[in-house]
Amino acid sequence: MRNQCCHLLLALALLTAAAATHAADWNQWRGPRRDGHVPDFVAPKVWPKTLTRKWELTVGEGHSSPIIAGNRAYVFVRESDHEKTLCINLTDGKVLWTDRVYAPFNSVIYPARALGKAPRSTPLYHEGKLYTIGVNGLMTCFNASNGKILWRKDFSKLHPVPMPICGASLSPLIDGRKIYVHAGHDNEGTFYALDKDTGKEIWTWKGEGPGYTSPMLANIAGTRQLITAAHNRWIGLDPKDGTLLWSLPVRQNMFNHNSITPVIAGDMIICGGNQRPTFALRLKRNGSQWVPEKVWETRDVTLSTSSPVLSGQTLYAVNEKRRGQLVCMALQDGRVLWTCPGNKGEHVSLYDTGTYLLAFTIGGDLFVYARSGRELTEVARYEVADGAMWSSPAIVNNRILVKGAEKLILWEVP
Repeated sequence: MRNQCCHLLLALALLTAAAATHAADWNQWRGPRRDGHVPDFVAPKVWPKTLTRKWELTVGEGHSSPIIAGNRAYVFVRESDHEKTLCINLTDGKVLWTDRVYAPFNSVIYPARALGKAPRSTPLYHEGKLYTIGVNGLMTCFNASNGKILWRKDFSKLHPVPMPICGASLSPLIDGRKIYVHAGHDNEGTFYALDKDTGKEIWTWKGEGPGYTSPMLANIAGTRQLITAAHNRWIGLDPKDGTLLWSLPVRQNMFNHNSITPVIAGDMIICGGNQRPTFALRLKRNGSQWVPEKVWETRDVTLSTSSPVLSGQTLYAVNEKRRGQLVCMALQDGRVLWTCPGNKGEHVSLYDTGTYLLAFTIGGDLFVYARSGRELTEVARYEVADGAMWSSPAIVNNRILVKGAEKLILWEVP
């Protein structure tokens, strides 16, 4: 009897440990909740002069962000004319499997040339499967353990012009048995709900093509909604069948530069775009109709490629003015409460650890800020990447996985 109890306790302990590991995964774009919040971050009592570099690996070019699932990391990059998916042992940086697929991308438009040909979309890990979307719209579902291809769907064959002018950037979203992706270009496109195990269509919404943002799920007034940016409007779809619940026309700039992942705050939605005002929507019911109403709008802060982070009633954002100025805004009315001098660069990835705000810059630096009332105080600064850090890092416990110009580096906070 005693042995049986011991075996039972051991089994429960192992299950608890496995659940804890799973809960700590950084399995998709912007983390477990897609909102830039870092669960279970292990912060030091005093930030050290340097972080500990565990390993580094040259992987290739790309804006796609790395992810972590258990003791494995996944990264999606470009090498010459091929897109490469790599599975890496997180302990020692050894490559466990690789997939290569030919992926020519020859856009002659300046913004696309400036951004390069590498993938923009961040992979998603879910229940042993890995999902990627290439710059041309080739979606792949892998067996995450061995790299076997389970299914592929080529959106370039389904749309006359397959993707936005700068390439596919949407990071997929899982919802039960469904996985969501938006394909197409400008005024013609389709939002797909696919079966995550087979790639077969469950439902589609045909309308405007995608922007460069990634969709979010929200529960507003008891109704679940898919919220995302199409080419020239923000939309809400019913996850059950793809019915369009509401839309709000918002004219983008000439390159359809709407890269901001929406921030959900109760019944409010924070939206923004390059060289366009930042604004908050509140969704209200008028009979059977949903009506989006602007709660506030400000031109003092315009967002480019850096998605904001919400902490309580405070919104932390990166103002594209002054070459990347970190700002603190009031959620309820959009007032700017605090600013830093700026000059953080063209792109900054923001993370909220609960105690600290982390800012990773395109130049490869990590700024650590402590909260002090409405202000932020810089407490540490580190060089963590080999420049051109468009990718957002993956953070699990005290480990920080960053992707620079071509190198993947694992850092540890002592």
